[in-house]
Amino acid sequence: MASACGCAPAPAAPSSRPAAAGAALASPAEQRPTSRQVLAKAARLRTAEDFRATTRRGVRCGRPSLVLHMVRTDNPPSRAGFVVSKAIGNAVARNRVKRRLRHLVADRLAHAPFELDVVVRALPHRGDVAADLDSAWTAATRRLGAS
Repeated sequence: MASACGCAPAPAAPSSRPAAAGAALASPAEQRPTSRQVLAKAARLRTAEDFRATTRRGVRCGRPSLVLHMVRTDNPPSRAGFVVSKAIGNAVARNRVKRRLRHLVADRLAHAPFELDVVVRALPHRGDVAADLDSAWTAATRRLGAS
């Protein structure tokens, strides 16, 4: 029996997006670069041995909000790794710090005068991370260039 108002149930929506709609990005959030676009997988330190070698053999520059370890390498591409402890805060805060550092370091790696392996260790200090990284990066590259 039909309803008195003449309303019919709406047809069910398809379970997947059409192919043409799949080609376009759905939201502005999907248009943002991912971490892989900011710092490619090949440009990241991945293993504990890579981190250990960089921190032990490299030049160390400490600032109030971070410590930078940098070593000159012969193997392209330049690589970076990040150490953010729980002292920084919860997972959301730590990931925010890592994203920001990744963005700041990616630009510097691209313009480095020689191939580098870099480890950035964030410290639980509320300071200007960009200025501290810039200062430490300049000092470390100067020291590596002199050696």
